[in-house]
Amino acid sequence: MEGHQRNLSLYDRFNARVVGVSVDDVTTLKYWAKSLDLTFPLLSNVTGFLGPSFGVGPSPEIKGFPVFSRRTVIIDMKGVIRYVRDGSPDFKDILLFLKKMNKEGGKP
Repeated sequence: MEGHQRNLSLYDRFNARVVGVSVDDVTTLKYWAKSLDLTFPLLSNVTGFLGPSFGVGPSPEIKGFPVFSRRTVIIDMKGVIRYVRDGSPDFKDILLFLKKMNKEGGKP
């Protein structure tokens, strides 16, 4: 998340916006965002219902709560998923993809 925060101005050049999604509750996300000085929105998805929409399934449950793997998804302005990568974000790859997509006219 901190890496995305650092890159917000670069994402903005490509008309891209960042939204974080977590299974944490709203209060937890509020304090977490404040502790990391995040200025982009974080969505609370406590039940995990958004996961399947982005191809993210729960890992084995821990104490009854689904734990989802980390995934970066870029969605274009038409709502089409154009980029999906698992694991920690590769910021160089993200920026190169946004640049390419912007040149093609498929702004995110």
